[in-house]
Amino acid sequence: MLTVTTIVGNVKNNLDLKKKYEESLKKNTLETITIQRSETEKVRMRKVSDKGTDVGFILPSRTHLRDGDVAFLDDTRMIIIKLSPELVAILNIRENVHPRSDDDEDSSGTEHRHRHRHHPDLTNVAIKVGHTIGNLHRPLKIDKDDIIFPIQTPDEINLFLRLLSDLKNHIEIRTETLIFEPDQGFDVHAH
Repeated sequence: MLTVTTIVGNVKNNLDLKKKYEESLKKNTLETITIQRSETEKVRMRKVSDKGTDVGFILPSRTHLRDGDVAFLDDTRMIIIKLSPELVAILNIRENVHPRSDDDEDSSGTEHRHRHRHHPDLTNVAIKVGHTIGNLHRPLKIDKDDIIFPIQTPDEINLFLRLLSDLKNHIEIRTETLIFEPDQGFDVHAH
């Protein structure tokens, strides 16, 4: 059994490792260990690579494995971590939600509330979406204009549509299967 006590780096953010990854891929010396997102914080585990290498992980506490981490590297092979894709919801706030502008006030400083009667402002929508997802303790990833969070079944989209029913004209939610890694600080938490 090969014992891994530290992560070498990540092929996604280290140019040297990315080159070695591409070389290993061409030479057929690349091995992958596929893990679930729930295993990314395990510091002790035993896995088998796609080519049959038995690997024991004994990592420092608070190690967080990421997709593309290099678990082992020598002249004969590279072993990387691959996260399993999972079902996620992707929520996007439609462009028909407009932030308030200086034009929303008249010369007396009084707000023209009727201009926003049918278009809640961006802050209102963002707070309601964040509150709803937060109450369900879902980890999040923000990617450009998308809010991404894991779900168990496509039927959960209906739950979110019900919970956010007053925003139904201002949000879009779809499902996709992809490798999900929550943004730092937006992972699962408990009270």
